[in-house]
Amino acid sequence: MTARGVQIAGTGCLCACGLTAKDCFEGALSGRARFALPAGRVESAYAATYPVFMLPEEVLQKCPPRQSVSLFFFLESAREAFLQAGVSPQELASKRVGVIVGTSVDASFHCFNVYKNWRAGRTADGDAERLAHYFSSSTAQAVSHRFGFTGPFQTVVTACASGTDAVGLAKSWIDSGLCDAVLCGGADEINLIPYDGFIRLLIASKERCRPFSKDRAGINIGEGAAALLLVSDALAREFSLTPKGYVLGYGNACDAFHPTAPDPEAKGLKKAISFALAEAGLSAGDLAFVNAHGTASQANDAAEAAAFNALLSGVPVWGSKGVTGHTLGAAGAVEAVLCLQALNRRIIPPTFGFTRADETLGFAPVTQASEITKRAALSDSLAFGGCNAAVVLGAEDYYG
Repeated sequence: MTARGVQIAGTGCLCACGLTAKDCFEGALSGRARFALPAGRVESAYAATYPVFMLPEEVLQKCPPRQSVSLFFFLESAREAFLQAGVSPQELASKRVGVIVGTSVDASFHCFNVYKNWRAGRTADGDAERLAHYFSSSTAQAVSHRFGFTGPFQTVVTACASGTDAVGLAKSWIDSGLCDAVLCGGADEINLIPYDGFIRLLIASKERCRPFSKDRAGINIGEGAAALLLVSDALAREFSLTPKGYVLGYGNACDAFHPTAPDPEAKGLKKAISFALAEAGLSAGDLAFVNAHGTASQANDAAEAAAFNALLSGVPVWGSKGVTGHTLGAAGAVEAVLCLQALNRRIIPPTFGFTRADETLGFAPVTQASEITKRAALSDSLAFGGCNAAVVLGAEDYYG
C-alpha cells in the first residue's frame, strides 16, 4: 500500500505576478505580471535590451540593509505560509522544525564585486566582510535562526531544480521521522551573473517568453520566492491544522548530460517523473495536469516534450513562466504553490505567451483556463548539470 502523502499546512508566494499565493494565482489566470527592463537592478550592457519579470520597487525597499534580497523574499513568503496555516513559529519552537531552501543566487553570487576587485589587484571597503559572509552563508540556516527553530537545515543548490528538490526533501524528512514540520521552498533575485549568463548562452529572449511555441526564442529571468509548511499527521492533529494540499511523491535523477544543456532524450527527467509517480502510487491517468518547467528555450521544451510524450501522453500541459519568468532556484517552489492553487480552485490557467503549436513537440499546452476534476498534478524541473526533479501534489481534499 502506498504511504500517505505529507500534509501541506500553509503556503506563501511572491513573484512578478503577485505578492501572495492567492494574488500570484490571479496573475496566472489573467496574465498580469511586471515585465520590464532591469534598469537599476543590474549593471549590464544588456540591461536596455533584455527585460525580466521582477517585483515592484516598493517591495524591494522593504528589504533591511545588509540582508540579501533573496532571504528577504523567502522570509516574506514564509510568514504568509505560517499565517495561512494558523500556527506561529513561536508555537512550533519546541518542535523539531527543519528548514530547506532552494536557491542559486543567494548561495553563490554575492561576492562578484570582491572577485572583480581581486582580479584588478585592488580592494574596496567591505570586501573582507563580504567574502566572510559568502563562505559562511546558508539561506536555510538564516531562516532557521530567524524563526528560532532548532531542527536540521539545508540549503539546496541544484540550479533551477533547487525549489522542487527542497519540497521533495522536506517530504522525506517528515516521512523518516526526522522532523515534526519542515519549512521548505525556494528564493532567488535578479542578479548580474545569471542575467548576463543566460544571454551569453544565447537562450534569453528580448520579448516575453513563449513556452512550447513554434516561434519560442528563449527565457526571461524572473525573481521571487515561495514557502510551504509541511507537517506530520501528529503535529497537524495537535494544532488542529487543516490541509492546503499534500506532497504525494518526489523523484530526482541526474543524467550529467551537459553542463548547461538538457539531454534531448530526457533520460534523467523520465526517471525523476517515474520515481515521483511511483512514490505517489499514481499513473498518468490520475493527473489533472502537469506544470511544465517550460522555459521557452528550444532545447528545454523539446526535452520536456520527449519525457511527456513517453510518460504523460494525454495529460494537459500548463506552462506558467509566461507570468513568473524563470525564477531559477525558486522556480520549483513557486510552481508547486501555483499547482496547489490550481488544484484547490479546480482550474488550470492558460499558458501565457504561447502563440502556435510546434508540430515537432507532439502536443500543445493549455491555452484557455480549463476546469479540472482530478485531484493530483505533477510539477517538474530541469537544471544545469543534468539535474532533474519532479513532485506529485494532491489537492486539499485529496483524501476526501
